[in-house]
Amino acid sequence: MKLTAYLRPGFSIALFGVWAVTYACGPYSPIIPTPEFFALSGDHKPMSYYEQEENVRLWQALTNEKIPLKDIEDAVYRSSCDEFLDNLMLKKSPNKFYAYLNNSGDTEVEDLLRSAKQLEKTRSDMQSPWYYPQTRFSEAVPVEFKDIIQECKSYQGTRLRDRYGLQVVRGLFASRQYDECIEYAGSAFSDISDNNLMKRMAGRYVAGCWRRLGDDVRADSLFALAGDVWSLSSDSAVFYMAERFPNTPQLIEYIRHRGNDTVFMRKMEPIVKRVLKRSNIANKGDWYYLLAYIDNEYRVNPSAARACVYSSLQQKFSLDELRDLARAYKMKLDARAGNSRSLVDDLKWIEGKIGVLDENAYEWKRRICNIIYADWVPRLWKNRDYSTAILLCAYADDIYPYSGPSVYGSLSFQLMGSMSSAQLAAAYGNMQASTPLYDFLKRKARTDSDYYNEVIGTLALREGDYVRAERYLSLVSEDYQKTMNIYKDGYLSRDPFTPYTSRWSVVYYDENQHWEYDMQAARHIGRPKLNAKLEFARRMLFYKDTMLQSVTADERGQARLMYAIGRRNSFEECWALTQYWRGDYIGIFYPALQYWDDDFAERKYAFLYDYSHSDEYKKIESEYDSELTAALAMLTSDEARAKAEYLFGNVKTVVKYYGNTSTAKYIKTSCDNWESWL
Repeated sequence: MKLTAYLRPGFSIALFGVWAVTYACGPYSPIIPTPEFFALSGDHKPMSYYEQEENVRLWQALTNEKIPLKDIEDAVYRSSCDEFLDNLMLKKSPNKFYAYLNNSGDTEVEDLLRSAKQLEKTRSDMQSPWYYPQTRFSEAVPVEFKDIIQECKSYQGTRLRDRYGLQVVRGLFASRQYDECIEYAGSAFSDISDNNLMKRMAGRYVAGCWRRLGDDVRADSLFALAGDVWSLSSDSAVFYMAERFPNTPQLIEYIRHRGNDTVFMRKMEPIVKRVLKRSNIANKGDWYYLLAYIDNEYRVNPSAARACVYSSLQQKFSLDELRDLARAYKMKLDARAGNSRSLVDDLKWIEGKIGVLDENAYEWKRRICNIIYADWVPRLWKNRDYSTAILLCAYADDIYPYSGPSVYGSLSFQLMGSMSSAQLAAAYGNMQASTPLYDFLKRKARTDSDYYNEVIGTLALREGDYVRAERYLSLVSEDYQKTMNIYKDGYLSRDPFTPYTSRWSVVYYDENQHWEYDMQAARHIGRPKLNAKLEFARRMLFYKDTMLQSVTADERGQARLMYAIGRRNSFEECWALTQYWRGDYIGIFYPALQYWDDDFAERKYAFLYDYSHSDEYKKIESEYDSELTAALAMLTSDEARAKAEYLFGNVKTVVKYYGNTSTAKYIKTSCDNWESWL
């Protein structure tokens, strides 16, 4: 037997005053999603988008209700002039709109679209740097436009009168005949309703004419009539529109696209309140929801916001999307108020939006997880409703696995690890109750006894409550233990009752980062060990009992020494006994919002446990130092002292001062050249 395997550097209490970092996996600081609940990101929808949607439906009504809207959109808006003519010439197309034109003999529609396509092609061609007039002498109005405009003016029918009138307006505008464009539109649409789409579209061209002629007042009045809030020159476009056309759907969208502009949104409050006092508002739900959003996000008045959002849901909305967002926002405000009366129904409703085939499932997952992580969990934790907090958080973890497949990297597990063993045991007991909310959440939240008993037992080890630790760890099946990484990767293979002083090497010390250590890849390589935590708890109970009950001072001192070593190792070299991560996550272990609010974690998740960034390690080190000193002082015999010195690798001390002990004899007989070590 080689003595080398047992050699350790000289014993020093100070050497144990540092702490080690072992690299495992996690924990993962969760990134809490921050989806939009009212505001819109990205570019706004142009007016042409709204006009196109309405026009496609009008074309369907004008031709055949069985034609898919997408086919109409492709033929009318996507096909170029040449593609349009080719499809008519071939007389064969999978597009139902072309099939209608080819089979119905509706030459009126065909002729109109041909003129419109030719007008657009001519306008596009003239914008090219390679465009040249057809004649040698350039005219104020190109010949191409003259022909198209005249052709459209010659239409004598009634069915497409408004559409031909729009084409004339487009042609006059494109050819810069602004005065004539204004005059023609005034006469051509004089007896047509203001609600007519073609008249509204023509009005935007006329507004453009006035703008180019320098009359912004007339231009703004016509842009507003058409709903084109983006083209208004007024400094307060919202006020301008709200006073004249508050029911224009584009107005709410304009506000939503500036929903993250604090200065802008704060200016909206008096305008919104003014609108809500009027009796002719068609979609009051939009405006009540807007006021709720302003109250909560920009006025920090959640109670007023909650009253407004509840009012909004009793009103009509311009869009189903806005109603859905208002209901989701109600859930946020309910969470902040601690009102769970409608929580189950609301969760069931959102689950209907996150199916694998739902187009917007990802954003709705982000919304429900934001509501739970940012609002419900901190509120429940503050109220000490740990059972509901864990179940609800685990439900969200299942919906939005931000930290990968491992349940031990989830926020719900971090919550459990931030409790006392008694708190978690009580919370787990409460989870067994059958309530509508708990039954709903437990479909997705993990509640198996092995999982909870193992965590409760581990928390008890961390607390030093080895009686409770033994009770709960004895209930954990070996099959379950084999599924855990701390078992499979050998994190529990080391002996927690051995001082590992020679394994530690300090890389650097930083006052803020504490001590850092180099990575020792072989530190936890070993055969997997079942029931390691349970055995540790039992050994610690044995040493504790011996400390109190043994007759001799040596036995009591030796037990106290082993207890101190085990306690310290369970937080450091053998940290997997009391923790689940001492690993590769670097930084403050707090959940972070995806955007904004840098102090969110400090305000709402400061209760999360993280040994590496707490003061607990200082307490453990201090206790170890004092216990070690006291234990050594209790030893009275040379034999006991020799065993203690040998335990810490001080073979020179053993042989020199305790040469007649059995420990010294063992050293002398274990290696032929033992004297070379003295």
